[in-house]
Amino acid sequence: MIMKATMLPALDLEKLSLLINQRYGLEFRQQRLKLLQEAIQERMEACKISTIDEYLQLVQQQEDELLLLINLLTIHETYFFREPAHLAIMSKQVIPRLVKTGKHLPFLRLLSAGCSTGEEAYSMAITALTIPGAGIDWDFEVIGVDVDKEAIKKAQAGLYGLYSFRSCPRDIRENCFDRIAKESFMIKSHIKKKVRFESLNLFAQVYPDWTQNMDIVFYRNVAIYFSKEQQQEVFRRLSELLKTDGCLFLSCTETLYHNNKLLSLVKNNDAFYYQKQAAETFIGRAAVTREITAINRQCLTADQPRQIAALQLKKPSPKPALPTDRSNLTTSKRQSPLPLAAKSARCQQRFTAALELMKLKKYPEAISRLDEILAVDSFFIKAYTLKANILLNLQCVDTATELCQTALMLDTFCLEAYLLLGMAAKLTGQQAEAIKRFKEAVYVYPECWLAHFFLAEMYQLPEETPYAKREYELAMKILKQGNFEKHGLSFFLVPFQLDNFIQLCQHNIAKLQAYDH
Repeated sequence: MIMKATMLPALDLEKLSLLINQRYGLEFRQQRLKLLQEAIQERMEACKISTIDEYLQLVQQQEDELLLLINLLTIHETYFFREPAHLAIMSKQVIPRLVKTGKHLPFLRLLSAGCSTGEEAYSMAITALTIPGAGIDWDFEVIGVDVDKEAIKKAQAGLYGLYSFRSCPRDIRENCFDRIAKESFMIKSHIKKKVRFESLNLFAQVYPDWTQNMDIVFYRNVAIYFSKEQQQEVFRRLSELLKTDGCLFLSCTETLYHNNKLLSLVKNNDAFYYQKQAAETFIGRAAVTREITAINRQCLTADQPRQIAALQLKKPSPKPALPTDRSNLTTSKRQSPLPLAAKSARCQQRFTAALELMKLKKYPEAISRLDEILAVDSFFIKAYTLKANILLNLQCVDTATELCQTALMLDTFCLEAYLLLGMAAKLTGQQAEAIKRFKEAVYVYPECWLAHFFLAEMYQLPEETPYAKREYELAMKILKQGNFEKHGLSFFLVPFQLDNFIQLCQHNIAKLQAYDH
């Protein structure tokens, strides 16, 4: 990426940020404005435009140019059979139920919203074709939609490299794809004809007619780009596309954000999805709220006995469910609540104490202080992430993961939660999940050198060498600017000094370059 030293005027950045937000829903916070500036400068150079005023005029007149800019600002991270629990529910429960209740020779319509280069849409088709009677007793089509027209072209081609199969069972790759070259695979024609791809902006004022009457919608790992209000608007519009009994699947960290009178939340083991109810069987907003609150409570308290045993605590400290109204928060003894300023100051004091206890490796005492904070203010996000940090040190990965997911429910842009989720996945050998989380951390805060460094470490396949080299270079560049403290964690056990990290990046880059030769 070509970057210029001169800063673009803040007012012009704000204009472009607002334009992108209004048309495509992407939200830019202060820490992401530098990424926006770099993308604008790259496109200005490509278009041979010298002033920001000219470029502003161009993107206002040419939608394709605005889309090219947006493509530099989003994460193109997808692969076959991502979050397979949803595909299992779809094939074993949802589709059989819809077929059973449908008319003679039912025809099901499946939508992959935000399909990128098509791996999710094809995964849905492959899964549907394994269900008895597919194409004979019942039939279906999958429609993949994305705002990125170049991604749509790649999806339509159906040609994929090895990296797209990093979480795909080997037998599926062998049975559903034709090998075109050593590391290149083409989706088989009988699967390809079940899927079509269309360009669609989820923030378009009107959706095309062909989006109506869907039986199943997958809308996963897209909402990170949107504010909570915009997430809820897209969720509402997608829910309206569903037929009665149709189902909407979101990613695990997005599922509990939403409350919609059209849909009810369904729990299936450790996975969740939404189902559209007939008018006479509406659960109603209040019932859905109670269900979500109960699930929040369950998520927050799950695995607590094991955590307590690991920490050798005498008794657990209660963890409150996420409240729906901040004004209802009271002290744990239900006495008159403290004034807001006093409560905030006391929580901050306890957090500082917990941080010092963690540095001394007095983990049970630190967790006790954090539980005291959450008993008073369950919106104190740093308490969740610091507790997750401690639990990762103690190898309590499941509970740490749940705490990070709770933090993301409160703030979609919580950098620390994404970093810790990436570290948890790295710790348990989930390479694809770790890459996804570290990329999300980079999206939230491009200056986070630690996320770049971890990303480089996670790129281990030969074809990933250019990606690893690029991430080490980005980490090194940020470190050379003196931004060592921008690692993104409240407490980070740094094994090296700044110069050592720079030397480590240089050593790894040299090693990767040697592999290329």
